[in-house]
Amino acid sequence: MRLLDISLTVSPQMPTYKGKKEMKPVIEKTRSLEEGANESRFIFPSHTGTHIDAPRHMIDQGKTIDQIPLDRFWGPAVVIEILGRPAIDRDALLPFSSFILKDHYLILKTDNSLTNLSREDFVYLTESGAQFLKEKEIRGLGMDSIGIERNQPDHPSHRTLLASGIVIVEGLYLTHVLPGMYLFFAFPLKIEGGDGSPARALLLTW
Repeated sequence: MRLLDISLTVSPQMPTYKGKKEMKPVIEKTRSLEEGANESRFIFPSHTGTHIDAPRHMIDQGKTIDQIPLDRFWGPAVVIEILGRPAIDRDALLPFSSFILKDHYLILKTDNSLTNLSREDFVYLTESGAQFLKEKEIRGLGMDSIGIERNQPDHPSHRTLLASGIVIVEGLYLTHVLPGMYLFFAFPLKIEGGDGSPARALLLTW
């Protein structure tokens, strides 16, 4: 068995949604070893880097990240590679329908993995693509973009998935990952009232 780390490294230089500087983390040293121990303070936006969206992110009365059962954050997964498309819609997903299984994670590897994740014109999931995944009753969606949507009014892709209890994991690093079957793990911090959380995401292969 082998673990593949598919998390982005946290640093002030890391990619952010559309390259927004205000979304970059701040890491401050607060103590030195001469003062007793090396310690730091992190200022980290909840939707930067590899992270999980809670329903509260887009639904006013939706569950917060600490209210979601831990067993929702792992499970069997399929990595599907879809290249050459500016957006992932129902038509893009239909050829892979037999691999997209109920209560499994779908991990989408797109042209985002071949470029700068801070780009403004990243590949995203359309409303029809989200509706297709809702119908397939997947457990969760992971994608190689900092957000699954770009400029859709009212965020229908997010709302469709989150209202159905489908976990959304954004900011996956998939450049080194081949299509196939895996076990997927991505656990959030237990943040009271959190609309989302950073996560360490892994694929287990055998």
